[in-house]
Amino acid sequence: VNCYGSHVISRHGRVHTVDQSGVKPDPPSPSPARCFDLGRATARFFKQSPWRAALVASSSWSHAFLCDKHLHLHPDIPSDRRLYDALVAGDYAAWRETPLSSVVDAGQQELLNWFCLMGAMSELKYKVSWSQFVAAYIFVSNKVAAIFTDA
Repeated sequence: VNCYGSHVISRHGRVHTVDQSGVKPDPPSPSPARCFDLGRATARFFKQSPWRAALVASSSWSHAFLCDKHLHLHPDIPSDRRLYDALVAGDYAAWRETPLSSVVDAGQQELLNWFCLMGAMSELKYKVSWSQFVAAYIFVSNKVAAIFTDA
């Protein structure tokens, strides 16, 4: 999954907030719906296989350095909180229906790994049994941990 989005490599690590006319964007990431469906297909495969598997989404949530609307000062806590609330509620439709433009706007490109995981958990009908959201204005990104179990 391309979790860099169209801003990381082309910007060469620099912040471009004023004039982005000279910056050619990288290829876009896959849509959240596509990632969600990939997760569903992965879960179907492992559910029918003879192997035990752990499905893990390893990434931070919104990143300050990707969040143009906050001038790269802090992550998009409200956007992360909306997805977190949907995670805790088991509202997988909210995850699948999130447009890529919202992900980019919030600097949540790395969260595309979690969209895959949400698709898998939806397919398996797993629910959150434990989770924690850690918001931080002083660090580069918010953090979430969650454990899912069968309902």
